[in-house]
Amino acid sequence: MKANQLDNCRICGTLFFKDYTDYCLDCYKEIEEEFKLVNNFLKIEANRFADIQEVSESTTVSVKQIAEFIRDGRIYAEDFANLGYPCKHCGKVIKRQILCSDCFEDFSKKIDATLKNDKFLEETGRKRVRPKVNAQYWKIR
Repeated sequence: MKANQLDNCRICGTLFFKDYTDYCLDCYKEIEEEFKLVNNFLKIEANRFADIQEVSESTTVSVKQIAEFIRDGRIYAEDFANLGYPCKHCGKVIKRQILCSDCFEDFSKKIDATLKNDKFLEETGRKRVRPKVNAQYWKIR
């Protein structure tokens, strides 16, 4: 037995033999049941225009879990006009990735600017000035 075969379940923390999933068998079965509920709900033509909140309320599956099904590619949100989940930064409804295209572009520009600044500072032999952290803030109370 290899050490990397044992892991704790991401949901309940139970120790289990890790094969293909990050969940113990009980939690995995529960997730699969939730997926079947959501999938069967969306197969009904009258429900094809439901948003993520309506799907959650009708199936009792959490919005977070439904969003994970979409992100994992198990539910193809492009097939459903109103189905999507919020961008992690601005909250705009998206159908894939973690960030909407506007936030992704904004972060990319900021990262590029930081890298260019760091490269300039390195070429000129200067050091980056880091803001001082208030020591009081990090004290344990």
